[in-house]
Amino acid sequence: MMLKKAISTTIFALGVTLAGAIVTPAMAQDQELGKASDVVRLLFAKHTARFKANDAPLMNEAGMISRFFVDCLAVDGLQGKLGFDPVYGAQDAEIAGLKVYPDPDMPMFRGATQIRLDFTNFGAQRSFVYTLIKAANGEWQISDIYSDDDGWSLTELMRDAGIPNVACDPATEITLFDPPAGGQAGANESGMEEGDLPAHMNEESAMAEAGTADPDADIGMEQGDTPAYTNDGTGSDLLFILDGSGSMWGQIDGTAKISTAKQALSGLLSDLSGQTNVGLMAYGHRREGDCGDIETLLPVANHAPEAVGLAINGITPRGKTPIARTLEAAAGVFPAADRQANILLISDGLETCGGDPCAAAKALASQGIKTRVHVVGFDLTDEENRALQCIADEGNGNYYTANNAEEFVEAVNEAVAATKEVEQPAPPPQQEAYFVETFDGPEISEAWSFINENRKLKALDSKGAMFVAVAGEHNHYDKQDAINRFVLDKALPDGDFDLVLDARLVLQTGREHIWLSLMEDANNQIGAALWTDWKGCGPAIHLSLIKLAGAERSKPEKTAFDTSLFGGPMVDDICGKGRPYADAIFRALHEEGAVMRLKRRGRQVTAALEMVLPAFEDREARNFSIESEPITALRLSGKPSIFVGQWHKGAPGESHFYLDNFAIESIGQ
Repeated sequence: MMLKKAISTTIFALGVTLAGAIVTPAMAQDQELGKASDVVRLLFAKHTARFKANDAPLMNEAGMISRFFVDCLAVDGLQGKLGFDPVYGAQDAEIAGLKVYPDPDMPMFRGATQIRLDFTNFGAQRSFVYTLIKAANGEWQISDIYSDDDGWSLTELMRDAGIPNVACDPATEITLFDPPAGGQAGANESGMEEGDLPAHMNEESAMAEAGTADPDADIGMEQGDTPAYTNDGTGSDLLFILDGSGSMWGQIDGTAKISTAKQALSGLLSDLSGQTNVGLMAYGHRREGDCGDIETLLPVANHAPEAVGLAINGITPRGKTPIARTLEAAAGVFPAADRQANILLISDGLETCGGDPCAAAKALASQGIKTRVHVVGFDLTDEENRALQCIADEGNGNYYTANNAEEFVEAVNEAVAATKEVEQPAPPPQQEAYFVETFDGPEISEAWSFINENRKLKALDSKGAMFVAVAGEHNHYDKQDAINRFVLDKALPDGDFDLVLDARLVLQTGREHIWLSLMEDANNQIGAALWTDWKGCGPAIHLSLIKLAGAERSKPEKTAFDTSLFGGPMVDDICGKGRPYADAIFRALHEEGAVMRLKRRGRQVTAALEMVLPAFEDREARNFSIESEPITALRLSGKPSIFVGQWHKGAPGESHFYLDNFAIESIGQ
């Protein structure tokens, strides 16, 4: 069932001093977050001004709603239909201590921003997350509000209340900065300034630290961290290390070397496979004379090419050339240490910080991460080329020279081609079926037992699957009273093994989750969770590896790795053009299902997912697999367990799941 092959890890140590844009990626992101924060801040100011003046609520006027929110949410009488004020999360208000700031865990999420708004209402702390997407004119508009305190989102409330959405057309979206039809914005319409905030709110710095809800309160973790590391059997890993030293401002044929490098690399990005994991490092690009100026701009992950291009174009040459230190830091940029890694260093100069890059390359290549260090020397003398040649020699890589723009493009492409030369992987270990449950009926194995069994909510269907329905507030994997928890009384194999579950999930409430674990009790488990979340841009899918440890009737300690599968690994831009394909993936998850694995290898445990992603428009169907970062378990105990449910504060309604097969596979050496 495993569809993976060894993936080549390509480290691109581009010693090219990338200069260029005046605005760095971090600065550009800060500017966008500032604009998005302004929209939220001005909405709150206008809403509060109306409230204090006893005017009609802003959230009851479609014309005003459309200036701040996407037009889909612009419904006349919205606040009245909801029965409360969604901006305050209450029916009355006495507001103080307002804070508006980008979400510290995930400020930007594949085309959307997340802005937090905290305040006290009658002394009670309130916390909201605003999701914003861009209209066709480039302005940010609110697509959802999520209450951290009460677990609702505006879009869900509208759907549950049967409030019909207005049709959305991005090309005709009305935004805060569009004048109303027939004239300029009046003082009481959209024309607000940042200084219009009521003085009693006493807003603190927009980026100030603020308390947030406990992130471990439920499985509804942040929507993801950085884009996930993808392993679908066909991709590769590329780490670009770019030299940002001042010498890159030197010109060849009237063009700065940094400009040549940026153009070449941008063209290269457009040719990379969609399954390629890319990372980016740079040095000498922020401060003059600082040998510690080394930065990992993007860790190796499944970044969109546009994101990599933006990071590359944001590098401005300034400083020195600490090649040795950069190579030493490169090993930590990769998510796995057992894959083949190629490093391409593009440099227009020698080490200027007293390090020994040849020794650093040798040490890197001997660390057991199968590293090859390739080098492109750009506009160097023969003596300088010989000095850099040893980096490639000691790093088991190739050396390329380039003295003009044409040779540079050719050298970089040859170097990239060399990184695709991978070693033949060793034959995978044999997998033997140690235990199999097909759910074909008429009965299932007597080794199964059920905790808090409810027979009315589960049954074998006629097609060889166990159907399980879920409803109610306690159906969460870490709840003691969770209903219909499957537990297998079967000794685990010695050595390495996989717990394997083939299941189908029907998206209904947007809070569904499937939990495959080794369990001693509800507070002591380690497992893989496939779960759905619904905020702003629609439903998304996550894969998490979670370990719980704690005494009975206490809150357990929680260790977790969470991957947003709709943050790049499966699909990108779910707030825009990627949304239809994301919905197609949900249909495939319902109709064809996916294979979850909880994998033990020595003392390390990982969560994995395998699925056939559907054909859609110009996309072909393809095998997809992904594996989490490992958690080390010094003592691995417990019984195999399966649980399906709705995570904390799930929306009202039933959720349906189909369990097609379960197996324990013993992994041979």
